[in-house]
Amino acid sequence: MPTFGLDGSTILTRIMDYANITNIEGALAKALIAANDALRKLAGERRWISLRRQGTIIPIASQQSYALTGLTGFNYPVRIFYKINGVDEPIDIVTDEEWANLNDEQSVGDPNICAFLEISGAIKIYFSPLPSDTFASTHPFVYIDYDKKPTELVGSTEVPDIPPSNCQMALVYYAVAELLAKQGDLNGMAVWELKAKNELNKYFKADIHFRGTKRQRAKPSFGILDGVNRNMGDY
Repeated sequence: MPTFGLDGSTILTRIMDYANITNIEGALAKALIAANDALRKLAGERRWISLRRQGTIIPIASQQSYALTGLTGFNYPVRIFYKINGVDEPIDIVTDEEWANLNDEQSVGDPNICAFLEISGAIKIYFSPLPSDTFASTHPFVYIDYDKKPTELVGSTEVPDIPPSNCQMALVYYAVAELLAKQGDLNGMAVWELKAKNELNKYFKADIHFRGTKRQRAKPSFGILDGVNRNMGDY
């Protein structure tokens, strides 16, 4: 049992109780599915510090694309950079559309833009211009700060990656809303979604990381991230 925060068992029990499905056959499995649906929803609500990770790739001269196999649980990129005398030098992340206009696959040098493109079912990072011999020899690593996917609940002992323990009721409330939606109770769904959003609002306003985070150069603008920014509301 965790010393602080709700474990999986308590979360699932509250979800079943609040959604009034405790005595329904298969209630535990339904609550688990709803909890993981809510977990995925929360992962798209904002950038959670607890999901932040850093990985590296090794640049190779004249090679444009690189697999992300070393980035465990990769979900969204945050920033890409290499180091010059200990100082981070960003490589700007561009959208698919910007990449189509700006990509120069004929030139070599120090990469200044990159894109995360899904081709043949696998996401790879692409650089432009292509790394030169000098760049590859003087910069052994390109660093990738990224958000990983939250680990889904599979049992009753885990503590969810997100949200933090002092905001976990948002996960419960969103899961209850999911169950009520499946039951056709749209009014109930709206009430519990509002409770979840209110819980997030309170947390975000008090979150030192959220209040202190400034926009950074090389903030990604690809795919789902545009939608996430629009859905931030007053968090």
